[in-house]
Amino acid sequence: MKHLNLLMFMMCVSALISCAENPQEARMTSETASETASETVSEGRRTFNVGGKADEGGRRVALFLTSHGDVDEYEEIEPYIRSAFMKNVGVPLPKVLRELLEDPAYWLAKDLVEGQYEEIGATLYRENADRQIKAIEAELEARGLIADVYIGYNFMPEFIEQTTERMARDGVTDVIVFNKGAQYSLATLGESITEMEHALERLPEWDVRITAVRQFSEDPRFVKLLADAIKRDAERYFPEVPPQDVCLLVASHGLPIRLIDMGDPAVDQMKDTVAKLRDLLPEYPLYHGFLNDDFFPGAAWVEPNAIDLAHELRSVSCPAVLMDARLSFTTHHRATLYDLDIEAREILEEPDTLADGVTPHPLYTPAQVVLAPQWDDDPGFAELIVDLTEEALRGEGDLIQVKAPAQAQ
Repeated sequence: MKHLNLLMFMMCVSALISCAENPQEARMTSETASETASETVSEGRRTFNVGGKADEGGRRVALFLTSHGDVDEYEEIEPYIRSAFMKNVGVPLPKVLRELLEDPAYWLAKDLVEGQYEEIGATLYRENADRQIKAIEAELEARGLIADVYIGYNFMPEFIEQTTERMARDGVTDVIVFNKGAQYSLATLGESITEMEHALERLPEWDVRITAVRQFSEDPRFVKLLADAIKRDAERYFPEVPPQDVCLLVASHGLPIRLIDMGDPAVDQMKDTVAKLRDLLPEYPLYHGFLNDDFFPGAAWVEPNAIDLAHELRSVSCPAVLMDARLSFTTHHRATLYDLDIEAREILEEPDTLADGVTPHPLYTPAQVVLAPQWDDDPGFAELIVDLTEEALRGEGDLIQVKAPAQAQ
């Protein structure tokens, strides 16, 4: 994933352009990006609860999950690359320059990205998202909470703007928005809200209350849930290895320092959660690194990189390594399946991939390495999401008011 963005920057340099510093200038509406993608990708995705269900008070409640999305089929690679280049907030170029550079961006990135997907195969992103939605729907039903679950993506169909328009057609009156990740970032929930606002400009008659759950990374329930899941998996995959010999490589989504300096709080939220994990899991050596996109050569990114930490774990000869990405991802995709399960795994398992100057521990033997499962249909995670939804409907929690109904304005 990092090489794609390096190539984008090379095009920027070759065109002798000056990159804008404000990520808002980099944004393009999903409407234009979806035109590009829909030329190649079928929109025949699962539709969730079309028509909406009303509760006794006449409300039609929607729980809206948003994320970047990912490639499931080979023919989706081209529209995914094009859409990501045109819309990714991490590429600080204005719309007009993105449009000029879209074709060379695709052709420069094509072979590299295709090669990565050939190694990891199908990500099963939508299938696992479906499983997650079914688990949430089951939890809603168990509580008697009448609500529909929708999903929309930044870079792939069904786009967030399209899903927003569908909720309006379905007569939804209350929307609770989540990023499929625990933290708030300008590049995740911030971008999703911007795309919803683009759709709302075309829906002036839709009288709806839209509330986003800003983050749940610092929620004690999430921290405990994550600690319990990590401990459970460590014991399941390494039953004969004592905890002090099971190294935990917790990887989360990185950010460029430029965004952090602009006030993006995601990295601080991740670090705070990791500190609490260490308190809850004192028996395990826990390492935390970032999956960085490296948009620009020489640009400063948050450290340490998870791949660099893999070298460190090699140097101390961890006999067992559990790689886990549930801190900031809820479904596996290319960042976890390639960066962790291919690149990091090769470092941890193969002696000839040590970095220059790193000497193997005298007792080194190839580590047992496992990539932990994602949240997907984990019932505990579904329970937490429904808890947060109920609280948000009562106006409780760390919330962003995206739109208020007319009577409240």
